[in-house]
Amino acid sequence: MIILNEKHYVEHILSEGTLAPSCTHTFLRLYARYLYHEKKLQKNEIVQKLDSFLEHSEPHYQKENWAAPLEQYAAKASTYPLCKCDGVWMTDCELQTILALHDKVLERLAFTLLCLAKFRDFKNPKNDHWISNSNGEIYSIACINTTAFEKDNKLHLLKELGLIAFAKKVDNLNIRILFVEETGKKELFVSDFRKLGYEWRLYKGEKYIRCTACGILAKNTNGKRKYCVECSKRIDLQKAKERMKKIRNL
Repeated sequence: MIILNEKHYVEHILSEGTLAPSCTHTFLRLYARYLYHEKKLQKNEIVQKLDSFLEHSEPHYQKENWAAPLEQYAAKASTYPLCKCDGVWMTDCELQTILALHDKVLERLAFTLLCLAKFRDFKNPKNDHWISNSNGEIYSIACINTTAFEKDNKLHLLKELGLIAFAKKVDNLNIRILFVEETGKKELFVSDFRKLGYEWRLYKGEKYIRCTACGILAKNTNGKRKYCVECSKRIDLQKAKERMKKIRNL
Protein backbone atom coordinates (compact mmCIF):
# COMPACT_ATOMS: atom_id res chain seq x y z
CA MET A 1 0.00 0.00 0.00
CA ILE A 2 1.34 3.41 -1.01
CA ILE A 3 0.51 6.21 1.42
CA LEU A 4 1.23 9.73 0.22
CA ASN A 5 0.92 11.82 3.37
CA GLU A 6 2.06 9.46 6.10
CA LYS A 7 1.62 12.06 8.86
CA HIS A 8 -2.02 12.67 7.95
CA TYR A 9 -2.63 8.93 7.62
CA VAL A 10 -1.36 8.24 11.16
CA GLU A 11 -3.32 11.13 12.65
CA HIS A 12 -6.49 10.03 10.84
CA ILE A 13 -6.23 6.50 12.23
CA LEU A 14 -5.56 7.82 15.73
CA SER A 15 -8.54 10.17 15.46
CA GLU A 16 -11.04 7.80 13.86
CA GLY A 17 -9.89 4.65 15.64
CA THR A 18 -10.62 2.49 12.59
CA LEU A 19 -7.90 0.33 11.05
CA ALA A 20 -8.32 -2.57 8.65
CA PRO A 21 -6.51 -5.72 9.94
CA SER A 22 -4.49 -5.94 6.72
CA CYS A 23 -3.00 -2.49 7.43
CA THR A 24 -1.95 -3.05 11.05
CA HIS A 25 1.77 -3.61 10.47
CA THR A 26 1.98 -0.74 7.97
CA PHE A 27 0.34 1.58 10.47
CA LEU A 28 2.58 0.52 13.35
CA ARG A 29 5.73 1.19 11.30
CA LEU A 30 4.46 4.65 10.40
CA TYR A 31 3.22 5.34 13.92
CA ALA A 32 6.67 4.54 15.30
CA ARG A 33 8.26 7.03 12.89
CA TYR A 34 5.55 9.56 13.72
CA LEU A 35 6.26 9.26 17.43
CA TYR A 36 10.00 9.68 16.86
CA HIS A 37 10.02 12.54 14.33
CA GLU A 38 6.84 14.42 15.25
CA LYS A 39 6.56 13.76 19.01
CA LYS A 40 10.30 13.36 19.74
CA LEU A 41 9.82 10.19 21.80
CA GLN A 42 12.60 7.70 22.55
CA LYS A 43 12.58 3.99 21.80
CA ASN A 44 11.08 2.75 25.09
CA GLU A 45 8.35 5.39 24.95
CA ILE A 46 7.55 4.45 21.35
CA VAL A 47 7.18 0.77 22.25
CA GLN A 48 4.79 1.72 25.06
CA LYS A 49 2.66 3.82 22.71
CA LEU A 50 2.50 1.06 20.09
CA ASP A 51 1.60 -1.46 22.76
CA SER A 52 -1.15 0.80 24.11
CA PHE A 53 -2.61 1.28 20.63
CA LEU A 54 -2.80 -2.47 20.01
CA GLU A 55 -4.23 -3.14 23.44
CA HIS A 56 -7.16 -0.82 22.71
CA SER A 57 -7.68 -1.68 19.03
CA GLU A 58 -6.93 -5.41 18.70
CA PRO A 59 -9.70 -7.59 20.22
CA HIS A 60 -7.40 -10.62 20.58
CA TYR A 61 -4.20 -8.77 21.42
CA GLN A 62 -1.51 -10.84 23.15
CA LYS A 63 1.47 -8.82 24.29
CA GLU A 64 4.01 -11.64 23.93
CA ASN A 65 3.19 -12.14 20.25
CA TRP A 66 3.85 -8.50 19.41
CA ALA A 67 6.91 -7.79 21.57
CA ALA A 68 9.51 -8.47 18.85
CA PRO A 69 7.77 -6.52 16.02
CA LEU A 70 7.17 -3.50 18.25
CA GLU A 71 10.82 -3.44 19.32
CA GLN A 72 11.85 -3.62 15.66
CA TYR A 73 9.54 -0.80 14.57
CA ALA A 74 10.74 1.42 17.42
CA ALA A 75 14.40 0.67 16.67
CA LYS A 76 14.01 1.69 13.01
CA ALA A 77 11.82 4.74 13.67
CA SER A 78 14.69 7.20 13.22
CA THR A 79 15.80 5.96 9.78
CA TYR A 80 13.88 8.56 7.74
CA PRO A 81 11.09 11.10 8.36
CA LEU A 82 7.47 10.76 7.32
CA CYS A 83 6.51 11.58 3.75
CA LYS A 84 4.13 14.56 3.58
CA CYS A 85 2.81 14.53 0.02
CA ASP A 86 -0.80 15.69 -0.29
CA GLY A 87 -1.07 14.39 -3.84
CA VAL A 88 0.14 14.87 -7.42
CA TRP A 89 -1.27 16.81 -10.35
CA MET A 90 -1.95 15.33 -13.79
CA THR A 91 -1.82 17.83 -16.66
CA ASP A 92 -4.18 18.01 -19.62
CA CYS A 93 -1.35 16.95 -21.96
CA GLU A 94 -0.61 13.83 -19.92
CA LEU A 95 -4.26 12.85 -19.67
CA GLN A 96 -4.78 13.34 -23.41
CA THR A 97 -1.79 11.08 -24.08
CA ILE A 98 -3.39 8.35 -21.97
CA LEU A 99 -6.85 8.80 -23.51
CA ALA A 100 -5.31 8.50 -26.98
CA LEU A 101 -4.45 4.86 -26.22
CA HIS A 102 -8.15 3.93 -26.66
CA ASP A 103 -7.62 0.78 -24.60
CA LYS A 104 -9.15 0.52 -21.12
CA VAL A 105 -6.40 -1.69 -19.67
CA LEU A 106 -3.49 0.22 -21.19
CA GLU A 107 -5.05 3.49 -20.04
CA ARG A 108 -5.23 2.31 -16.43
CA LEU A 109 -1.68 0.99 -16.61
CA ALA A 110 -0.26 4.18 -18.12
CA PHE A 111 -2.14 6.34 -15.59
CA THR A 112 -0.80 4.24 -12.71
CA LEU A 113 2.77 4.46 -13.98
CA LEU A 114 2.47 8.23 -14.36
CA CYS A 115 1.14 8.66 -10.82
CA LEU A 116 3.91 6.48 -9.37
CA ALA A 117 6.59 8.42 -11.26
CA LYS A 118 5.25 11.77 -10.04
CA PHE A 119 5.20 10.53 -6.46
CA ARG A 120 8.81 9.33 -6.76
CA ASP A 121 9.73 12.72 -8.24
CA PHE A 122 8.14 14.42 -5.22
CA LYS A 123 10.23 12.33 -2.84
CA ASN A 124 13.39 12.82 -4.90
CA PRO A 125 13.51 15.81 -7.30
CA LYS A 126 16.45 14.17 -9.11
CA ASN A 127 14.49 10.98 -9.78
CA ASP A 128 13.82 11.88 -13.46
CA HIS A 129 10.50 9.97 -13.66
CA TRP A 130 11.83 6.50 -12.74
CA ILE A 131 9.85 3.95 -10.73
CA SER A 132 11.07 0.76 -9.08
CA ASN A 133 7.77 -0.90 -8.15
CA SER A 134 7.38 -4.58 -8.97
CA ASN A 135 5.01 -5.67 -11.74
CA GLY A 136 2.78 -7.26 -9.13
CA GLU A 137 2.44 -4.03 -7.16
CA ILE A 138 1.91 -1.93 -10.29
CA TYR A 139 -0.90 -4.14 -11.60
CA SER A 140 -2.50 -4.46 -8.18
CA ILE A 141 -2.70 -0.68 -7.78
CA ALA A 142 -3.88 -0.35 -11.37
CA CYS A 143 -6.70 -2.81 -10.56
CA ILE A 144 -5.74 -5.07 -13.47
CA ASN A 145 -5.99 -8.85 -13.17
CA THR A 146 -4.02 -10.68 -15.82
CA THR A 147 -1.32 -13.30 -16.41
CA ALA A 148 2.41 -12.77 -15.92
CA PHE A 149 2.87 -12.97 -19.68
CA GLU A 150 0.26 -10.27 -20.30
CA LYS A 151 1.81 -8.04 -17.63
CA ASP A 152 5.11 -8.04 -19.51
CA ASN A 153 3.37 -7.77 -22.85
CA LYS A 154 1.38 -4.67 -21.93
CA LEU A 155 4.46 -2.93 -20.58
CA HIS A 156 6.27 -3.70 -23.83
CA LEU A 157 3.33 -2.24 -25.76
CA LEU A 158 3.73 1.02 -23.85
CA LYS A 159 7.46 0.90 -24.60
CA GLU A 160 6.81 0.43 -28.33
CA LEU A 161 4.47 3.44 -28.21
CA GLY A 162 7.28 5.54 -26.73
CA LEU A 163 5.56 6.12 -23.39
CA ILE A 164 8.03 4.25 -21.16
CA ALA A 165 11.62 3.00 -21.24
CA PHE A 166 13.35 0.17 -19.41
CA ALA A 167 16.70 0.30 -17.67
CA LYS A 168 19.63 -0.84 -19.81
CA LYS A 169 20.97 -3.34 -17.27
CA VAL A 170 19.35 -6.77 -17.58
CA ASP A 171 18.91 -7.21 -13.83
CA ASN A 172 17.45 -3.69 -13.36
CA LEU A 173 13.64 -3.78 -13.64
CA ASN A 174 13.10 -0.05 -13.15
CA ILE A 175 10.85 1.81 -15.59
CA ARG A 176 11.13 5.42 -16.75
CA ILE A 177 7.95 7.29 -17.70
CA LEU A 178 8.51 9.36 -20.86
CA PHE A 179 5.24 11.27 -21.21
CA VAL A 180 5.49 13.46 -18.10
CA GLU A 181 4.55 17.00 -19.17
CA GLU A 182 4.58 19.40 -16.23
CA THR A 183 4.14 22.52 -18.38
CA GLY A 184 0.57 21.63 -19.30
CA LYS A 185 -2.59 22.81 -17.53
CA LYS A 186 -3.24 21.09 -14.22
CA GLU A 187 -6.41 19.06 -14.65
CA LEU A 188 -6.61 16.15 -12.18
CA PHE A 189 -5.32 16.01 -8.60
CA VAL A 190 -4.73 12.50 -7.27
CA SER A 191 -4.46 12.22 -3.48
CA ASP A 192 -5.05 8.48 -2.94
CA PHE A 193 -2.83 5.80 -4.50
CA ARG A 194 -4.54 2.72 -3.06
CA LYS A 195 -6.72 2.07 -6.14
CA LEU A 196 -5.27 4.10 -9.00
CA GLY A 197 -7.14 2.02 -11.56
CA TYR A 198 -10.41 3.10 -9.96
CA GLU A 199 -9.20 6.72 -9.80
CA TRP A 200 -8.85 6.59 -13.59
CA ARG A 201 -12.27 5.01 -14.05
CA LEU A 202 -13.80 7.68 -11.80
CA TYR A 203 -12.13 10.38 -13.91
CA LYS A 204 -13.73 8.84 -17.00
CA GLY A 205 -17.18 9.04 -15.41
CA GLU A 206 -17.72 5.51 -14.08
CA LYS A 207 -19.72 4.97 -10.88
CA TYR A 208 -17.46 4.85 -7.81
CA ILE A 209 -17.76 6.19 -4.27
CA ARG A 210 -15.19 6.95 -1.60
CA CYS A 211 -15.77 4.77 1.44
CA THR A 212 -17.21 6.90 4.24
CA ALA A 213 -14.99 5.12 6.77
CA CYS A 214 -11.58 4.73 5.11
CA GLY A 215 -11.86 6.86 1.97
CA ILE A 216 -10.88 4.15 -0.52
CA LEU A 217 -12.70 3.99 -3.86
CA ALA A 218 -15.32 1.29 -4.28
CA LYS A 219 -17.76 0.39 -7.07
CA ASN A 220 -21.19 1.95 -6.64
CA THR A 221 -23.39 -0.23 -8.81
CA ASN A 222 -26.66 0.40 -6.96
CA GLY A 223 -26.08 4.08 -6.21
CA LYS A 224 -26.62 3.59 -2.45
CA ARG A 225 -23.30 2.21 -1.27
CA LYS A 226 -21.46 4.05 1.53
CA TYR A 227 -18.64 1.67 2.53
CA CYS A 228 -16.03 -0.54 0.87
CA VAL A 229 -16.34 -4.32 1.41
CA GLU A 230 -13.75 -4.49 4.21
CA CYS A 231 -15.19 -1.56 6.18
CA SER A 232 -18.74 -2.81 5.65
CA LYS A 233 -17.85 -6.18 7.20
CA ARG A 234 -16.05 -4.50 10.10
CA ILE A 235 -18.99 -2.16 10.79
CA ASP A 236 -21.52 -5.00 10.60
CA LEU A 237 -19.41 -7.02 13.05
CA GLN A 238 -19.20 -4.07 15.42
CA LYS A 239 -22.97 -3.58 15.28
CA ALA A 240 -23.52 -7.28 15.98
CA LYS A 241 -21.24 -7.07 19.03
CA GLU A 242 -23.14 -4.03 20.31
CA ARG A 243 -26.46 -5.84 19.88
CA MET A 244 -25.17 -8.85 21.79
CA LYS A 245 -23.90 -6.58 24.54
CA LYS A 246 -27.35 -4.95 24.89
CA ILE A 247 -29.03 -8.38 25.01
CA ARG A 248 -26.70 -9.49 27.79
CA ASN A 249 -27.48 -6.34 29.78
CA LEU A 250 -31.26 -6.87 29.61
